[in-house]
Amino acid sequence: MTKEHSLLFEKGLLVYQEFFEYKAMQESAKNWLFSSKYRFSTGSFYGCHDGLQLTDMQFGHAHQYEGILFEGYSPKDCLTIAVIQENYSVLCMNNIKMNLHDIIILDDTKAYDFISSGRVKVAIISIKKSTLLRRIPHILSIRNFKFKDIKNLLSDTIEREWNLVLNNKNILTQEDHLDSIEERIIKALVTTFTNNPAEVSHLTNGEKTAIEIKSYLLNSLEKNISVEEVARKFNISEKTFQNSFKSMYGMTPKYFIQKIKLNKAHEDLLSNKQDINVSNIAMKWGFTHFGRFSKYYKDVFGTLPSETLKNNKLRFF
Repeated sequence: MTKEHSLLFEKGLLVYQEFFEYKAMQESAKNWLFSSKYRFSTGSFYGCHDGLQLTDMQFGHAHQYEGILFEGYSPKDCLTIAVIQENYSVLCMNNIKMNLHDIIILDDTKAYDFISSGRVKVAIISIKKSTLLRRIPHILSIRNFKFKDIKNLLSDTIEREWNLVLNNKNILTQEDHLDSIEERIIKALVTTFTNNPAEVSHLTNGEKTAIEIKSYLLNSLEKNISVEEVARKFNISEKTFQNSFKSMYGMTPKYFIQKIKLNKAHEDLLSNKQDINVSNIAMKWGFTHFGRFSKYYKDVFGTLPSETLKNNKLRFF
């Protein structure tokens, strides 16, 4: 994956975009790259991104209205500070369990992972490293740690500045006002990360194993493996495995495996490869009962697999 994903927007550009499919989600976050994307919810796909570009900063929100897993890169040469503003799910970022009002700092040098079991709203600030290092010299040493948004200072600052712009869009053409917004947000960042120690992660041994198992499962999808086999492989009881996995990710291992495999089948049906058919794709991903496969598939993607294949082929004729 290329890492050419700089802050792309011109200063003063305000963006608001809804999305109803994964491709549209990626398009709506133009300076973020996503890969390994999987959805866990059923029914329609929906979310939205919004943002405002300042001089050395972009800030806004990501609204996910369903369970999703993806890997992504934040903008090039930037640090990204994410604040959890709404959380109706079990949420993990970089294998850290995140709760309401938690903050995490993400780096552009490696992919971060995001997995939620349901609806989440995240306020996001992407700021050039050089700018933030001048004001918070220790900022690089606290990447990928979790902090509390004390008295909601950072979240409230973002919302106040966001609403200021929405209520007076003339500001978008006034550089001095945009610079003042950037400065107020930076001051809130300085206050947030001064004398605010990172929270220590207290994962059980089972939850730590669940993290390893998630990675193993994502790399073993074409194998027809059972929960019992995975538990034996990682020397963990099936009960502990089930409970720990659900504690980390808000879903059972069986549900996780099934939904990931359905996502992979969906990708294959859209791959434009010759001589593919629904039966072969179902068998490839371990679905031996074609009727159930069609039902599970429709539950997630809102259409039968045969319809996905047919509609995709029609696009190229």
